[in-house]
Amino acid sequence: MTSAALILGTQLFERHPALDDPDIDELLVVESAARFAKLPYHQHKIVLLLAGLRQLVARLEAEGRTVRVVRLDEGLGFAAGVEHLVREHAIDGLAWMSATDRGVDERMHALCERLGLRSKRYRDALFLTPAELADEWFAAHPTPVMEDFYRWQRQRTGILMHGRQPAGGQWNYDHDNRHPLPKAGVEAPALPRPERDAITDAAIEEVAARFADHPGDARGFWLPVTPSDARAWLRAFVAERLTDFGRYEDAMAAEQPFLFHSVLTPMLNIGLVTVDEVLEAVLAADGAPLNSVEGFVRQVIGWREYMRGMYRAHPQLESVNELDLDRELEPWWYDLDGVPDDLPEPVRSVLERVHRHGYAHHIERLMVLGNWFLLNGYAPRSVNDWFLALFVDAYEWVMVPNVMGMSQYADGGLVGTKPYVSGGAYLQRMGRWWRNADAAKDSAFTEAYWAFLERHEDRLSENHRMARPLAQMRARRED
Repeated sequence: MTSAALILGTQLFERHPALDDPDIDELLVVESAARFAKLPYHQHKIVLLLAGLRQLVARLEAEGRTVRVVRLDEGLGFAAGVEHLVREHAIDGLAWMSATDRGVDERMHALCERLGLRSKRYRDALFLTPAELADEWFAAHPTPVMEDFYRWQRQRTGILMHGRQPAGGQWNYDHDNRHPLPKAGVEAPALPRPERDAITDAAIEEVAARFADHPGDARGFWLPVTPSDARAWLRAFVAERLTDFGRYEDAMAAEQPFLFHSVLTPMLNIGLVTVDEVLEAVLAADGAPLNSVEGFVRQVIGWREYMRGMYRAHPQLESVNELDLDRELEPWWYDLDGVPDDLPEPVRSVLERVHRHGYAHHIERLMVLGNWFLLNGYAPRSVNDWFLALFVDAYEWVMVPNVMGMSQYADGGLVGTKPYVSGGAYLQRMGRWWRNADAAKDSAFTEAYWAFLERHEDRLSENHRMARPLAQMRARRED
């Protein structure tokens, strides 16, 4: 009898639970060609997953583990690849870590049943909160508020708590974390540059050749693909950027794509670095101001885990469309071929950096890209597919509630209590995208903002948080 554990490409933990399971004889890995071709994924995202898997296999084999691999050039889909390995190596028991994206566990159970395999499932280790505990909280909160969830997390874990009171006497320090960059004198440190080895170089060349028509250029790949390099990346963030992270968390700069952000989610969301490691490093930071530490902790144990909970509790988010928007994204969003000359500067700049890096920080995603998509009536599912394809840290569990809810207001206010839309004034204040405030006021962004409010006035008037912008729109209309 041979028991094997399947290691998924989004579960590249240094200590996967299968490695400490005495019942496991072999490990299985499938490089699914069909999965990588499901959407036009950014080449850097494919390199990250493919190189990360291959680095893991090499390390496990060096430790003396038996690893059975379906390689990309074999052309098998995920399920077909697993079945091939099971039959080829006479495996009669299969274990795997629970997957965060919906449907994977069900397909694995169905495969085991069809092939007559014994099955075992490990807990999803991508998160601080056990799935069952999060499910209980969301079941008790049918209209969940992120701030309530976050406070529950703090109280439950004791993180940044003094007894029953929050550290510093406040639950959050948002008022300290909304500063634009000063006009001069603040330059964010460069991100680390992990060294490539032969495994990563080979993955880059294979992706560049096989997925040449996908966005991005694999040869510009810039991310860690091993746990040791991911931890070095984390240490660099804590040492060089955490201090200023909070103050400039919402700032934007055309010439600085990363600013003081950690850019840890590409690695965190596939297990190259763990939540525990991240929290331990940040909470132990010497001299980091509380507003930065709390702001970062809120993203990790608050927002990130809240998104996962919303995804589990509200499967309807995948198909909502509150404002009945139906415009499909044009091909140039994917290939930059024929980008309109009149595309506003913030959107053009952020779009170009997304194609270059497969990344933009959270405020650019929400208030530049998401804002523009919503103002211009793009279909929520079309927008969600684009984010899934273009971003190196994007997976269904995090994109569906973030895009369909927070960004595109397709849920009517379940995730975010109002549409996150603005004209040029906010963008100019936080990023100085135009030559001056008057240019921002007269921009296509501002025109689209007023037109959006006019177009959806009836539905938005039911939202009390939209009372002021709607009143401004009506006053403008009457002038």
